[in-house]
Amino acid sequence: MAHYENQSDMFMKRAESCKKNGDRFYAQAKQTSNKDQYNQLMAQAQAHYQSQKENEAKAKQHAGKTWK
Repeated sequence: MAHYENQSDMFMKRAESCKKNGDRFYAQAKQTSNKDQYNQLMAQAQAHYQSQKENEAKAKQHAGKTWK
């Protein structure tokens, strides 16, 4: 794959993206006054944080592996 150096790099980029999105949803949740919207945004934030953890684990698992 041309965009990533190796498999570990791909999973780390995904983890960084999930963290960024999780932080964004968390900030939106903290700013809203609607309880239903707050719960939805917090659920989305938690889902992104969970994906971050999964991708970080995959990055460690695939460390040193190449695309070939």
